[in-house]
Amino acid sequence: MSPREEISDGTLIASVLAGEREQFAQLVTRYQGPLFRVACSRMGRPDWAEDVVQETFLCAFKSLHTYNSQYSFRTWLWTILLNQCRRQLKKFSRGLFIGAWSQPASDDDLRAKLADQLKSDESPSARMAARERAELLDALLAKLPEGQADALRLRFFGGLKFQEIAEAMGCSLSTAKNRVRGGLTKMAEYLGPEDELSIDRSLENRP
Repeated sequence: MSPREEISDGTLIASVLAGEREQFAQLVTRYQGPLFRVACSRMGRPDWAEDVVQETFLCAFKSLHTYNSQYSFRTWLWTILLNQCRRQLKKFSRGLFIGAWSQPASDDDLRAKLADQLKSDESPSARMAARERAELLDALLAKLPEGQADALRLRFFGGLKFQEIAEAMGCSLSTAKNRVRGGLTKMAEYLGPEDELSIDRSLENRP
């Protein structure tokens, strides 16, 4: 297999279901970055986002036998993430904490990989500017209705197509498009022309 070739999700899933459980780690590596970026925006705190992403993968692993291969695995994974975000926000708001992945030794590697997503080789000033743009963007998303904000997160942070957004959010294709369009319109209303351009660039450059 050439360096550019990649084992498909379906092949990895089949291997895991056949008993090669270690193959699931490749799915974690493949999706943890985008999932973490969406969860961080949704939860508002990196540590909470880490817990949500870990819970998402744990749930996916335990429920893998129920996955319908006729549908996109990554869409199924995003659906789990959004559900976990809602569930864990309720828990954290009540002062409860996730216990399933608290601090077991086997989780250290995954936590380290998730933490690496925040690292950058950019200069300190560039990192500060990027962080400020990200904070502004997340603050604007927090002001939007949940459906619009999540649609934007999936679109720009997760890189999902409109049909995938619709499937992940359990809505029609037209509704998914309207949520993204409506969210962008509302964000534009909150901003002046200069700030609006900055946000547009942030959205375009966000992985």
